[in-house]
Amino acid sequence: MGNVMVTTHKQRHSFYWLYRLVLGFLLILSTVLLAFVGFSPVSYASSIPGGNVADPIVRAVDIAKPAVVRIFTSVTGHLLVQLAAGTVSFPQSGTGYPLTFSGSGAFISAHGDILTADHVVNPPVQDPGIQQAFEDTAAPDVTTYLNQHGSNLTADQVDQELRSGQLSSNPHIDATNSYVFLSTDYTGPLTAPDLQSVPTGISVPVDKIEKESSFNQNDVAIIHVAMNDMASIPLGNAANVQQQDELTIIGFPGNGDVSTKPTDLLTSSVNKIIVSSIKTTDSGAPVIQVGGNVEHGDSGGPALDSGGQVVGIVSFGISSPGSTGSTSFLQSSSSALSLVQSLKLDTTPGAFQKAWSQAFNDYAATTPGHWHTATQELQRLASTYPLFKAITPYLNYAQTQAATEKATVMPLQTGQSSPGSTGSVQSLGSLTLIGVILLALALLIVVLLALVWRRSRNKKVNAAQAAQSLPMAQGPQTPPSIVPVGSYPSYVGTTNGGNEPAYRVPQGAPGAVDSSLAGMGAFGAPAGSSQVRPFQPIKQPQLQPQQGPSAQKPFSAPTIPGNGFGQDLSSSPSGLLRPWPCGHMNRSNARFCSVCGEPAPPPPPMRRVEQ
Repeated sequence: MGNVMVTTHKQRHSFYWLYRLVLGFLLILSTVLLAFVGFSPVSYASSIPGGNVADPIVRAVDIAKPAVVRIFTSVTGHLLVQLAAGTVSFPQSGTGYPLTFSGSGAFISAHGDILTADHVVNPPVQDPGIQQAFEDTAAPDVTTYLNQHGSNLTADQVDQELRSGQLSSNPHIDATNSYVFLSTDYTGPLTAPDLQSVPTGISVPVDKIEKESSFNQNDVAIIHVAMNDMASIPLGNAANVQQQDELTIIGFPGNGDVSTKPTDLLTSSVNKIIVSSIKTTDSGAPVIQVGGNVEHGDSGGPALDSGGQVVGIVSFGISSPGSTGSTSFLQSSSSALSLVQSLKLDTTPGAFQKAWSQAFNDYAATTPGHWHTATQELQRLASTYPLFKAITPYLNYAQTQAATEKATVMPLQTGQSSPGSTGSVQSLGSLTLIGVILLALALLIVVLLALVWRRSRNKKVNAAQAAQSLPMAQGPQTPPSIVPVGSYPSYVGTTNGGNEPAYRVPQGAPGAVDSSLAGMGAFGAPAGSSQVRPFQPIKQPQLQPQQGPSAQKPFSAPTIPGNGFGQDLSSSPSGLLRPWPCGHMNRSNARFCSVCGEPAPPPPPMRRVEQ
């Protein structure tokens, strides 16, 4: 029984040793594979063009940004002011006041079709901002007129009267012209001193408004410019948008115009917004209420879902008098889809968009050889679309990484599709990687089989040693029966003239043995017989605690200190008790346990105990 306990300990030690060996092997294998592939599983450094391109949302926004444009709408108009003499139109000359408004939009097809808010290209005169712009511009002329007719006012005073409504006025727009400017996400940084000096092809006029729904209805419009094979963003299904979803808007907020340089005016802003609610206006327009940083100038800009599809168009905000904030709303993409369907527009991505999406996905991939693949694809884009200079930092970075990339790819042929970020690269590097992985798995299987064989062999050896340590009995032997915990023997009286208590061993209890052991001594009576035996009170020996760092000795047998040696309990006088491996206390000369019937263990060797 003692050897069985030792075997259990060895088995546990073998298990933990096996666990540590396998874990260490896997760690070494992972290190070798990562070194072979040539990349680290950490996030991309912030210095990489495009930012954290491992994030699919960041990647989708990066792919969409070249399709976002800034729209400038110039209007000329008059301000009609109600005076004592009647309605006077300002300016009194024939030409109107020139005003320019800014908004955002996005290509939704490769053929020059741009989605925006209708009020971006058709500024509504009832808009308070537009009316205030006309009032501020006309205030000096109105002041001159009033002073010429007997008043003594300043321009600021007149402006305040116009704003407050003391002087009633209404703007009237005479003409409207809109221009579309490509962003620096397509053109790259610009060196032109003003918008009028930007290179040809960056700015084009809107040649027509193809379809629109007014500001008082759905506030969406599709306009057209003379551009072909452009970047584009697909329209998504706004029905999938739910409360607490995170969307991304790309636009050109006026508060972001920190300078008048074209490279700053045409650099887009990216903001995260949270969906607060899905609602419908009195006119029946489905809108998305959002929380986040939405500003004037973002109007018409796309709101993208996590897949980079347009699910909303920035439209309007509502604020209460005296409130410092406002609540922002997007027009649902379903309103835009109805216009697209009525126009039968082809929104299939063009050659540019397909090539750009493929190249950027390969640029952001982690497959072996992806830097070589991305370099080839980006180079092809740069040569085919010379105006797409925003590709330069991506191309330079890919070339730098490809120079140190261990895996290589076969040159792409014209018209050949390259592998995407989720596909495999047909390269020597990938084939070698597969071979390394298979070899490592084979070695791991061999090691595990060897360990299993060794563990099985140790079990057999330990079992044989345990069998040899048990005393041999005459005739066939049957192990003691096992009963549930709690089935204890019951007291039936006393023996030996009443000097010692006695108990009966019930059938099936620990210590009750088969009738085949009848000739073996005190426990040899058949199970269930009425034989009684003395009850032996158990006295625990009082042991002296050891001192020093080696005081804790797991699995070591208790000893009684004396003369520098530990005297084993098995060599003590027969009246002393000693603990057996079964957990019970027995006399040193007992052949079987008085409680469970376990055969006596062999006496351990004498050993020295340090004082």
